Amino acid sequence: MLSKLEDQILTITWKLKGEAYGVNVFQHVQKLSDKKLAVGVVYANLDRLTKKGLLDSCLGEPTPMRGGMRKTYYKITDQGIKILQQSMLETDRFYQEYSRLTLGSE
Repeated sequence: MLSKLEDQILTITWKLKGEAYGVNVFQHVQKLSDKKLAVGVVYANLDRLTKKGLLDSCLGEPTPMRGGMRKTYYKITDQGIKILQQSMLETDRFYQEYSRLTLGSE
């Protein structure tokens, strides 16, 4: 089971199709969320998802704009897509069942 943030990060990474790196993933999460997160929280989740085999990472070319530093790019793996699809189905089932409930009934 993925956390909500992990789910968001995998979805964003999938959508960015190999152009995902820490700062732009963070910016997308911030844009879509009402919560204020530290950028380090996103980096920690990117590292954890990579260690779980749900993301692959590779270093880009050094750029003068970054003082010769390289960006780490992330791409969702086949396993990551499978887990993301399972998570989406599970969330849909939950909300479909929950929507049948009415307040005050148990």
